[in-house]
Amino acid sequence: MTQNISAKEHLENVRPPSVKVLDYKTTLGISGWHVEAMDIPVLTISVCFRNAGDKNDPAGLAGLAEFLCNMIDEGAGEYNSVNFKGLLLEKNIRLSISQNSDSIFVNLRSTRDNIKDLFEILKLILTKPRFDDDALARVKKQILTSLQQSLHSENQIASDSFNQQAFPQHPYGRSTQTEIAGIQKIAKADLQRYMRERLALDQIRITSAGSISVEDLKACIDTAFKDLPATAAPSTVQDIEPTYTGQINVVDMDIPQSVILFYQPGLARKDKDFYAAYVLLKILGDGGFKSRLWDEVRENRGLAYGIDSDLRWSQHSYYTIGSTATANANAGQVVEIIRKEWEKIKDKGVTQKEVDFAIERLTGAFPLGFSSTPQIVGLLNNYQQDGLDTDFINRRNDQIRKVTVDDVNRMAKTLIQPDKLSFIIVGKPEGLKSHKSASIKGAK
Repeated sequence: MTQNISAKEHLENVRPPSVKVLDYKTTLGISGWHVEAMDIPVLTISVCFRNAGDKNDPAGLAGLAEFLCNMIDEGAGEYNSVNFKGLLLEKNIRLSISQNSDSIFVNLRSTRDNIKDLFEILKLILTKPRFDDDALARVKKQILTSLQQSLHSENQIASDSFNQQAFPQHPYGRSTQTEIAGIQKIAKADLQRYMRERLALDQIRITSAGSISVEDLKACIDTAFKDLPATAAPSTVQDIEPTYTGQINVVDMDIPQSVILFYQPGLARKDKDFYAAYVLLKILGDGGFKSRLWDEVRENRGLAYGIDSDLRWSQHSYYTIGSTATANANAGQVVEIIRKEWEKIKDKGVTQKEVDFAIERLTGAFPLGFSSTPQIVGLLNNYQQDGLDTDFINRRNDQIRKVTVDDVNRMAKTLIQPDKLSFIIVGKPEGLKSHKSASIKGAK
């Protein structure tokens, strides 16, 4: 006899394979998480340097961390830029360096046969970067060209406007124009000093997965990092509560569509009600699928291609933010719809059906993130930066499934704050009931 089960019951039974994450500390005191996967002939590793992202750029040198990320793979030791890239190809090693404002990440991937080469290259780029004059000039020109072009991007202007409005007098609040001014001043000595001050042993956190034992990994890590400074310069970046105007600020730009960004208070990642808020925001504004804002703005009225709202958090702040774009003539209508849905969900809450759908979507897609070592490392990286434990990857879906409709409705009453819902609109919006013109550096 065949037993019929509901879609909800099926998804509740779909669980990602358990991942054994090994928490270790090397002889040098470097902490990391590793997933041993000896049956997969590759190693993926991500090295995080905390407090090294661009919010720690020295005064007057905005863009220094980003510039450094673009320069680290431009040659090291005896290898100039061209030869170094040839070395990576020869050894079948993928290297990328990036920063997320708070931290710098060095990511590498290689086959099992080239793991030794991977760590030798990692040591080389961190201890003997060349910063050749020709490479420095070329990369500086590339960055400046990209930044200059972004001054004409409505999305970048909206982002700059948000940064300056939400985080005045704080490193999170700088603009593209400020970064252009800083990049122009940066010299080789600035890059070298920043590496000495920021890329230190006490700031390293590592996540990895692949074909190496944790004991061999620890030995390779200590060999690669033993020549780095023991401690980094203290970070002076302070925690900050964003500024919420509760108003509409317009940055005038002669374009056919208005870019609309809206934000209000959020929730700390470690808050006990985080997942109730997470489900709430998916119901309100999941940009990739069905949600209340999606239905009202796109499906029912066709006013935009998409709209989203979500929780956002960083090392020093957290908030709720959303965005959309619509024809200038429809901007006022879209703003009113957003405000109406904000008030409606606060006053009337959500239904059990909406909660079930959001939970099914959030948990059902999660196993897809376990199909490769880069995906596993990416997940672990996020959880490590958020201060979670090594087993969280196995408990994440259960945490979401515990959320009840009462939890979500309680959060709707406390988290949703229509009076603090603040709008930034770039374009020539029509139909606004009231707004202020915003003067944003870098807006043209």
